[in-house]
Amino acid sequence: MLRILQTAIVSMALLAGTAMAQSAPQYWVTYAHDTKTGAWGLGWGKTDRQATINDALSRCAKPGCKSGDVTLARCIAAAQGTQGGPWFAAGNDANTAQGHAMRFCRNGGAGSTCEVQAVRCGG
Repeated sequence: MLRILQTAIVSMALLAGTAMAQSAPQYWVTYAHDTKTGAWGLGWGKTDRQATINDALSRCAKPGCKSGDVTLARCIAAAQGTQGGPWFAAGNDANTAQGHAMRFCRNGGAGSTCEVQAVRCGG
């Protein structure tokens, strides 16, 4: 009976270890933007939410910078149009983030003048 119990405990430990090894870390992405100056910065690739916000604010580097949406994703993109922007979007890969940012830009009044300014992925 003791042998069966030991085997069960070892099996449970192995299963728990496998589940923990398979669970990938989750990364936060965000942006910071100063509407007066147009300055902006991206935060990405960190597993700590506040560190991601601080990263974006640091990259924006203006007193008026405010953090935008903070979300769990692998990538973030920024698109700019000659008639407006920037627009920011997240995705689990670079192409998805870029596609969303371009769509937001085009739908946001910048028209077909939109260009991706940056894409950052972490993790």
